Amino acid sequence: MTHLSTRWVKHLGFLLTTLVVAVLLLRLVSFAQGTPRVHYRVLDARTADSASLEAELNEYGQTGWELVLIHIGNVTTPTPRFIFKRVEQP
Repeated sequence: MTHLSTRWVKHLGFLLTTLVVAVLLLRLVSFAQGTPRVHYRVLDARTADSASLEAELNEYGQTGWELVLIHIGNVTTPTPRFIFKRVEQP
């Protein structure tokens, strides 16, 4: 019975050591990749020309900007603002 319990303790110790090393290696790899940089851009849409606004919004989309918020502004004099976000990986 003693031989069986020491064998299990050895296997359990090996398993725990392997898990600790794996977790440390994963943290090291994720730290080495770095953190992504996030940029924001605000576009004021004061123009009433929808064609030029559409072209400008398409240009933002083609260059990697993602629309994350539309702020309408005041109820009596609405001036929409489009807020874009772009994530750059290091």
